[in-house]
Amino acid sequence: MLDPAAVPDVGDEEILARFAIGKRAVRADGTLKDNELLPPPSGKLSVMRHLEATEQEIWDEGREVARLRAKELVGRIDLNSGECRRVGLQVIKAPLVADPPSKPEPQRRLANPNHADLVFPTAAAIPTTPLPKADQMAIAKALVANGFRVIPPPMDTEKKTPAI
Repeated sequence: MLDPAAVPDVGDEEILARFAIGKRAVRADGTLKDNELLPPPSGKLSVMRHLEATEQEIWDEGREVARLRAKELVGRIDLNSGECRRVGLQVIKAPLVADPPSKPEPQRRLANPNHADLVFPTAAAIPTTPLPKADQMAIAKALVANGFRVIPPPMDTEKKTPAI
């Protein structure tokens, strides 16, 4: 993982993981559904940078995201930061700090210095207004146009189930 005290800006050729949470995130053919790349109202879609992270650390973060949502980790897709920028997204570092111990355990977030945001453009006339959903969907479709297959989580060798 990155050093939390020295997190660099996101480079143009970095690999970013977007976790597929819940069975509805994936089509029958194993590709990610377009709407899984739509941003929340904030316009910022969370991803994890691979930079200086091991496969184990990447999957541990996916399990953490699934735990916080109380859903199953189905897998992840890996995106190229340069491709995200080519379709009009900003890619910015957004390290997460751990929640304080006073926060209840089920909702307590662990630190993730490798967290980044894909920031969707806003409406030109009103910069604080998100793009219409149709425009956001066009960007999401452009990202998944290559038919990204969802990479399943590693299997627990004893139980033959995804290690969650």
